[in-house]
Amino acid sequence: MAWATFHRLLTRLLALTLLSLLAFGVRANTVALDERFSSEAIGRHLRVLEDRSGRMSMQEVAATHQGSRWEDRRSENLNFGYSKSAFWLHGELLNQSQQTDWLLGMRYPLLDYVDIYVVWPDGRVQHHASGDRRPFHTRDLDDRNFYFKLKLQPGERVQLYARIAGQGSLQAPLEISTPRAYAQQSRQEQLLLGVYSGALLAMLLYNLLLSISLRDKAHVDYVIYIGVFGMAQLTLSGLAFEHLWPHYPNWGNEAAPVFMGLTGWSLVLFSRQFLSLDKHWPRADFAMRALQWLFLAAVPETYVLPYAIPIKIVTLATIVTPILLLIITVALLRQGVRQASYFLAAFTVLLLGVLLTALHMFGIVQRNFLTEYSMQIGSMLEFTLLSFALAHRVKLAREENERLQQAHAAELEARVLSRTRELDKAMTELTQVNERLHALTEQDALTGLKNRMFLSERMPEMWRQAQRWHTPVSVLMIDVDHFKGVNDQHGHLAGDEALKQVAQVIAHTVQRPGDHAVRYGGEEFLVILPQTHTVGAAHIAETIRLGVQALDFRWGDQHIPLTVSIGLASVVPNADLPPQALLNAADRLLYQAKQEGRNRCALIPEALATLPRKAGATSTAGKPIKPAGQPSPASSE
Repeated sequence: MAWATFHRLLTRLLALTLLSLLAFGVRANTVALDERFSSEAIGRHLRVLEDRSGRMSMQEVAATHQGSRWEDRRSENLNFGYSKSAFWLHGELLNQSQQTDWLLGMRYPLLDYVDIYVVWPDGRVQHHASGDRRPFHTRDLDDRNFYFKLKLQPGERVQLYARIAGQGSLQAPLEISTPRAYAQQSRQEQLLLGVYSGALLAMLLYNLLLSISLRDKAHVDYVIYIGVFGMAQLTLSGLAFEHLWPHYPNWGNEAAPVFMGLTGWSLVLFSRQFLSLDKHWPRADFAMRALQWLFLAAVPETYVLPYAIPIKIVTLATIVTPILLLIITVALLRQGVRQASYFLAAFTVLLLGVLLTALHMFGIVQRNFLTEYSMQIGSMLEFTLLSFALAHRVKLAREENERLQQAHAAELEARVLSRTRELDKAMTELTQVNERLHALTEQDALTGLKNRMFLSERMPEMWRQAQRWHTPVSVLMIDVDHFKGVNDQHGHLAGDEALKQVAQVIAHTVQRPGDHAVRYGGEEFLVILPQTHTVGAAHIAETIRLGVQALDFRWGDQHIPLTVSIGLASVVPNADLPPQALLNAADRLLYQAKQEGRNRCALIPEALATLPRKAGATSTAGKPIKPAGQPSPASSE
């Protein structure tokens, strides 16, 4: 008797437990639409079935309704990342209000295929098909997202099935709302996107005018970046498919990786130009150049590879880019590169937005307002901060100019001693800064001569002047003979001292205003002689050669003989001749001088015959220079 009573109690307990679990399952999969309901994401009420084959029909899915393949994700915004599978969602809608018109939709405009099935208890099925791989006119509502009209009578209960598939990031932010809530939310979105698009267009036109006025490459790159960034945003938000190419779903699907790739390419291009990476950090510039071409390669890949491959490439590169730029910017700030501070202030928020969007597309971060609009928020803050930085710099420059003008006027009018001392102190500090800057940018630290940066900046200007006035330009390419032996036998300190003494001879010889002596690299020197014919240049070359030969250079107790070989080239530039051609000619003649025994100057002897004879002028071998009309020697020493 006791056992029977216990058995009945246990049976009732198990039955109550099963009923409670079933009730819980109904509540978990049922969305109750009451009078207070306006708009809600219903992902947490849905169960998910992964169709790896992608071929299951709605009938097959309904047949597995109670199977073990279904799972509860318990997330309002379902995100499956990049997957080749199709995903089915199932839930139940119960209308407990007097409202009959509802809107059901996916708030994610980049889904390839979206199919919504609403099944009534009497077997009636309502099917809505959409997606950005289908023409825009097939949508139930003219909206960038995928919304469908749903009519439910009070007390009516229906089964809801949704299928999503595609090669991009699969997200299913399924929601249901009243028409009023949908209209209000749409107005807010249109307002936000309209303000954002207008600001982006204004920034584009502003920088376009600046680039035309200033002819600055950085502004040109920035205009390209803003333009393709705006197109990428229009594509990712679905507005481009809605307004620009609604009848071309294939191109609408391919536009995302194309414009994302171009955006990444232009961002890296602008960043390299803005930060002057080729000068401040060549290795980082090489890495960013490789990343730049990776972005650009994704554009043609879109047309020859499956969509998933280029979109994953640009998305991964989008994650890597902000991390690299942040590391590079911080490193440049530590080096004292001033423009890096502007870049860091203006682009940090954008880079965070890009990173958050990319992580969201891979399904690492769940969908919310911040992830949905992170790119717009970040880019708008970036444009604002960068414009503020530029305007603030102009303001500071204007204020500094006004201050200097007032100080100068006060000095002239009142001759106030305190003002004069302040101005003198400021001018002294400014002079010292300019001298240090000049030494760093144009002067070789070891020899005191000009450096290669000076040559690259000034040579084109001297070349253009010579072209304009049809005057000759001569260059001497000078190399210290057997310099490697000096380093090997006596050490690099002795080699450095030898270079200093050779540089002193060159600097002492080249003193005419407009002539320049440059340390070209290692033990090579370059002398630039504008408005100088071959005869005058040969005289200077011979003076340098004899001066070096006469050096009494000692290191310790040892005498080290020093000589130089010189290649001399001279030409009257024309429009078809680049400056590098003259340098290459001098370099070849320097090689000829070394081949002929070193400690000599090699030049083109035919050039001497075109100039008037000067008394006492001699070649490097001590022979008289031949006047016009006489045959040239067979070789030059």
